[in-house]
Amino acid sequence: MDRHPAPEAGDDRVPMTFEERNTWLYAILVPVTSLAYFGVVVPRLFERPASEVSWAVPMLWAVGATVVGTVVGSIVLAVAARDAEAASDVRDKEIERHGDRIAQAITAFGAAAVLALAMLEVDHFWIGNALFLIGAVGATWGSVAKIRAYRGTFHG
Repeated sequence: MDRHPAPEAGDDRVPMTFEERNTWLYAILVPVTSLAYFGVVVPRLFERPASEVSWAVPMLWAVGATVVGTVVGSIVLAVAARDAEAASDVRDKEIERHGDRIAQAITAFGAAAVLALAMLEVDHFWIGNALFLIGAVGATWGSVAKIRAYRGTFHG
């Protein structure tokens, strides 16, 4: 019995590679952990001034959860798809560069905004959270761009 049936006529779907599965994982994890972080921290702003809001530990938990979730999720996905033909190819490298360029552009713009906040000597709360938000947005949109490239017709 053939475990990998040939695609039907007109079906030009490419099997999902390891990199694409990990991109999906990251595209889900980053917004979820970021929303959880802001769900903890934002309500604190209604109770006290930003300078008194404890934000560093929840942010470290959010970043740690993203890292651990990515590692564990990647392992689980690799085990679950061990029979799938999902070897990386040249397309993966091109798509990786494409998504990274988008993420870097967003992050560069955000870094300029964060630098302006620092120059204005804004409270550390706002600087740290702006940087966290820009990083999350950049990572998410970079992943979304990669997914669109994987599922669309990417030509580098």
